[in-house]
Amino acid sequence: MAKKSDKQKEFKSNQAAENAFARALKKVARHSGHIVEAHVEGSKIRNSAEMNAALEAYARLVEPWARRQSAKMLEKVAKKNQKAFKQHSKMMGRALKAGVAETEVGATAAKLMNEQVNLIKSIPTEAGARAQKLALEGFYNGTRSDEIAKELMRTTKVTESRAVLIARTETARANALITQARAQAIGAQAYYWRTTMDGAERDSHAKMNGKPVMYAKPPKLSDGTVGHAGTFPNCRCWQDPVFDDE
Repeated sequence: MAKKSDKQKEFKSNQAAENAFARALKKVARHSGHIVEAHVEGSKIRNSAEMNAALEAYARLVEPWARRQSAKMLEKVAKKNQKAFKQHSKMMGRALKAGVAETEVGATAAKLMNEQVNLIKSIPTEAGARAQKLALEGFYNGTRSDEIAKELMRTTKVTESRAVLIARTETARANALITQARAQAIGAQAYYWRTTMDGAERDSHAKMNGKPVMYAKPPKLSDGTVGHAGTFPNCRCWQDPVFDDE
C-alpha cells in the first residue's frame, strides 16, 4: 500500500516532461542569442532592422517545430495525469463519464498548445527587444560602454534562462489545467493544494499547503495573487483532487 505522502504526490507535475521541454526550448534560446550577438559590435547594434528581421524570420520558421515540442510535452503530462487518476480504483466506476473527461482534456490541451507556441515564438523577439533596450540605455544614460557590451554578449545565457522559466511554468500549468479538466469532468469540486515544502517555494504558496480549495473559487493568496495551484509563473505546486466517494 502506498504511503499517504506518496499518494499526495501522484498528481505532481511531470519532471521528465519539464526537463525535455526545457532542453528543446534552450535550442531556440541559443540560436536567438547567436543571432543577436552576431549583430553586436561592442556596446552597439550594427543594424537593428536587420537583426529584428532575422529574429522575426526565425520566429516564423520555428512555429511548426514549436507545435511539435508542445504536443510532446502535453502528451507526457496528460499520460502521467491519467495514470494518477487511475490509481483511484473507485473512480473506475465512473467509466461512463471517461469519454467526457478525455474530451475536456483534449480541448484544454489544444488551447495550451496555441499559447505555448506563441510563447516559444516570443523567445527570439524578446531577445532582440532586450538587446535594443540595452543599447538605448547606453546611449541615453551614458552607461559605461564596456558594461553594456558585456550585457549584450550575455544575451544567449539570459535567453536560455527565460526558456527554462517558460518550460517550468508551462509544464506545471499544463498539469494543473489538465488535472482540473479531468477532475471537474468526473464531478470533483475541490482539491488539496500541495507544494514541495523544500524551502524554495513562495511563502504565500507554503501557507496554502494542505488546504482544500474549491475549483469554482480560485483562492486569494497571502501575497494578494489569485489562482489555482500550479498556474503561477515558476510554480511547482500541484492539485490533489478530492473525490466524493473516497
